[in-house]
Amino acid sequence: MQLGRNPLDLLRFLVHCIQLHHQSDKLAVRYIASLCIGHRSTGLTMHLCQPFKALVLAVALMMSSGVDINKHEENMNACPVIQCCAPGTNGLSGRDGRDGKKGPKGEKGDQGAGLRGLQGFPGKAGPQGTKGDQGPQGEKGQKGESASEKSTLSDSAFDALQRQVTALEKNIQTLQADISRHQKFFSLRWVKSVGKKTFMSTGTKDSFKNGKSLCAKAGGALACPHNHAENTALREILKDSEQAYLGMSNVQTEGKFLYLNGEPVTYTNWNTGEPNHNKNEDCVAMYDNGKWNDIVCSNSEMLIICEF
Repeated sequence: MQLGRNPLDLLRFLVHCIQLHHQSDKLAVRYIASLCIGHRSTGLTMHLCQPFKALVLAVALMMSSGVDINKHEENMNACPVIQCCAPGTNGLSGRDGRDGKKGPKGEKGDQGAGLRGLQGFPGKAGPQGTKGDQGPQGEKGQKGESASEKSTLSDSAFDALQRQVTALEKNIQTLQADISRHQKFFSLRWVKSVGKKTFMSTGTKDSFKNGKSLCAKAGGALACPHNHAENTALREILKDSEQAYLGMSNVQTEGKFLYLNGEPVTYTNWNTGEPNHNKNEDCVAMYDNGKWNDIVCSNSEMLIICEF
């Protein structure tokens, strides 16, 4: 092999020589050193011999470790590109990929713990359903009433209605009597109150019998004093020279005066010499001075005073 000035040719020559004379690591090293010294005599410059020596040591190291130099030479001929500059900056992010295929439907989850929403509005009414089957026939009804029975019932109903009308008429009459009684009550002009008792008068004169009836219809009774205060109140109602009937008599028991309710008289204010019990003097009258006198009931008309 002819040795030129190219360092690559020198390397190839060195590899060839090592393959021919490879007997031991020491012989190879010596052989390479002799070649380097002999190459100086050919005029190779000093700066090429320095890296050559380093290359010789590297080849010796590879031979001792069992590295295949031929493969290393092939790798050298491949001329790999080694990046020696500073690392570059990151580029922009790429576009998002397309969505994948839709996956299978997941299982139904548990019901949430939130509050239940408000009930929605009712939906529209659905279509009308088909007509149902006809139901079973009902039981036969009872026999109706005849015309004569209806007539009897009508008569009885009429009688009942007539009784109701009669009862209503009686109630109306009772109400009219109550109204008349209250009218007479409110027509009383003179009023005197003593304790729980009230004396009233219409201002008109009448008989003893009619006076009792008038006061009873008004809801009271013919006045009769039971003490001095009541006697004074009655006297104040009388005008001068006027007399009034008192609610007592001795019709039931001659010579013994009783109240109209049958109880014995407990208070009296007789005039001097009275009562004299003359014939038919069964009633009692009060004078304008408050004194009492027994008189005939049937013929005399005096002021009527009622007590309530």
